[in-house]
Amino acid sequence: MQSTWIKESYSDRQYAKIAVVGVGKDLSARNTFEQDAVELLRAQGINAVVGIHMFPPGGKVEIRGPKDYIKIIKENNLDGVLTMALVDSNEKERYQPGETVYIPSYYRVGKYIYRGYRTYSAPGYYTNAKSYLIEAVLYNVKGELFEGKETMVWTGQSSLLEPSSLKAASQTFTKSMVNQIVADGIIIPR
Repeated sequence: MQSTWIKESYSDRQYAKIAVVGVGKDLSARNTFEQDAVELLRAQGINAVVGIHMFPPGGKVEIRGPKDYIKIIKENNLDGVLTMALVDSNEKERYQPGETVYIPSYYRVGKYIYRGYRTYSAPGYYTNAKSYLIEAVLYNVKGELFEGKETMVWTGQSSLLEPSSLKAASQTFTKSMVNQIVADGIIIPR
């Protein structure tokens, strides 16, 4: 992770059940990121569940405000919520310089053989480079919950440059996020 923040008074780092929730309109991206993060967290001994079933993308359950979120958290016995969201995306034009290749060639003039070079040049061109800034936030929702209670305990951001696919982007980000969480002791396995 390129930048992280930890709440100063954060001490209770063991969780019984954490929901991993992708935030965004792209359902495929949400599913991919949630599944990859849950698999990696479970491999570290952390009880994590996919959040899309508890916090559906509309239709099944109508979520209007903080009271609805608190109700869902209590009904599912969650004590932690880890969200991931696309914060920014940029597309910049980048110049790729051309190249020149020199190939030796031989030719004959009378009884003499001369060596020369043939030159082949490929022109430069512009390409579009895409970058994505993704942020993860951990909320400690243990104990009594009420509107306005400050629950955010950790946040981390990372940039992805030119990911080859959605799956590659998800694997890169979630691996970086889980490694940071475990290395810094943000979540301690039970």
